[in-house]
Amino acid sequence: MAVIIGMSADVKGQTHEIGAEALTIGRSSDNTIAINNSTVSGHHCSITREGDSVILRDLGSTNGTRVNSQEVKEATLKPKDLVQVGSVEFLFNSQDIPLSEAEAIYNKTEIVEAAGPAVKPQSFNSISPFGARRRENKNLWSLLITVFGALAVLVVGYYLYVLFTTP
Repeated sequence: MAVIIGMSADVKGQTHEIGAEALTIGRSSDNTIAINNSTVSGHHCSITREGDSVILRDLGSTNGTRVNSQEVKEATLKPKDLVQVGSVEFLFNSQDIPLSEAEAIYNKTEIVEAAGPAVKPQSFNSISPFGARRRENKNLWSLLITVFGALAVLVVGYYLYVLFTTP
């Protein structure tokens, strides 16, 4: 059974089975899945079953149809493909994958073993959401901390002097 599952707020959790008849997605009410979203065209795309394959076709939409973030006019869907209709997202899932396709996926699977230890990318500076610290302020902060530290030692010394010298 092949289905598409709504992932975006407009269609979240909705499951639509892809049967023998074409499933259409768009803003118009005559679509199988009517979505009231300004990024979706009136008749945006269709999904049809052709033999063992499930085919997605863009119907000349304004904002395009994407599969796994790649804009397409026509694409054969595979399990776990992310379909984007305008800004609305669906997840395609199917348990009845043809044996030849399953073998092709299995044969394409490649395990790559690293030659040595992982190295930090040169472009990586900081994991902080506030950005990397600026190095030019380091000397200024060091000077301020030293001055305030010396001032604190002088103040404590003065109070100890006054405490012990006053009769």
